Amino acid sequence: MRQKSKNKRIAIIGAGLGGLCLAQGLKKNGIDCVIFEKDSAINTRSQGYRIRINGPGREALKECLPEHLYTLFLDTCAASYNGMNVWTTNLEPSPNKLVDSWSDGVKDMPDLKPNRLTLREILLQGLQEQISFGKELTGWKEPGTGETELSFADGSLYTADLVVAADGVHSKIGKEYCKDVKINTGNITIYGRTFYTYNTRKDIALELQQGTSVILHNRFSLIVDSMVFDYSKRNQFRNILSPVSDYFYWAFIGNPQAFGVAPADFYNLSTEEIFSCIHKATQHWHPKLKTLFEYADKPSLSMTPIRSSLPKEKWNSGNITALGDAVHTMSPAGGMGANTAFIDAGLLAANLSKALLNNTIISTAISDYEEKMRVYSNEAVEISLQGGEILHGNHKKQN
Repeated sequence: MRQKSKNKRIAIIGAGLGGLCLAQGLKKNGIDCVIFEKDSAINTRSQGYRIRINGPGREALKECLPEHLYTLFLDTCAASYNGMNVWTTNLEPSPNKLVDSWSDGVKDMPDLKPNRLTLREILLQGLQEQISFGKELTGWKEPGTGETELSFADGSLYTADLVVAADGVHSKIGKEYCKDVKINTGNITIYGRTFYTYNTRKDIALELQQGTSVILHNRFSLIVDSMVFDYSKRNQFRNILSPVSDYFYWAFIGNPQAFGVAPADFYNLSTEEIFSCIHKATQHWHPKLKTLFEYADKPSLSMTPIRSSLPKEKWNSGNITALGDAVHTMSPAGGMGANTAFIDAGLLAANLSKALLNNTIISTAISDYEEKMRVYSNEAVEISLQGGEILHGNHKKQN
């Protein structure tokens, strides 16, 4: 079936980073879409505070974003430094191996470090009228006409010619249509941040105040990123973004039992309980390292299980597909999850744009995307699992 792009109804499920990047890529090529997001607003819940954008992820963003938004993205990233520091818990240099997929100091340009909400706000620009919030997908039907009827929790319906699931780790389409199988790895992440103030600059170790630091410990590791922004870049579009203060981003990754909690599929600990877990696990660490947590922004704390997709097998391509965590969840240890979602978005936007603008068969474009996506996403999942083995492996116990 051949349909002109003007008549093609494209529905994206989820207004996260990957879904918005796809929508931007389509818009750049003059193709409309609608986006359904289950949250009530863009900033309803915390989704982390910093992400790392590697070379392929950066190229995908450049392909999908108009020039002024891509420049805004570059201008609002935290300062990058060549090199990555690895320390013991006593803040002594560690000789241990790091994760190969992290590229600070390895390539000509180190990974970029945007604030996650800032990047999401950039990706949202120009798409506001295309997004419907408070729309949780509950089901879909394919009546055999090449269309898909979407059902939402509020009782509303929408009929689409093409559906792209970009709704994260709990995606129904990813699980049921794309046959994505996710497992709980048994490990966890604990995310937090500590704002830069006079006291934190004075009391937190200087070694942690430039670039990225990794503290390797027995059964878990800590990643610390100094998120200092260059406000001298007077980008005329900067006023569309929420203000951001400088902060330390930090994340523990490893065995939950090292923090006194059992492996689980979901954690609902209070911030005080999480803080207590951190305090017990780090009580013998260097004082200027522990201070990072003593000054922490407690409402920012969260503990989550680490899930990972199993290797992907081919499924029957149709008018429904998926991208990002919806179809290939991976451990954060490799720093590749968001980057792979951007690569998905760039490839899918290019394939769909070419098919729709040339009035060719859309299913061929989707099938080509899925074949390529399965290959590189399977590789990224494996690399991320290997990175996890480094970050939550059994390192030699330190004094």
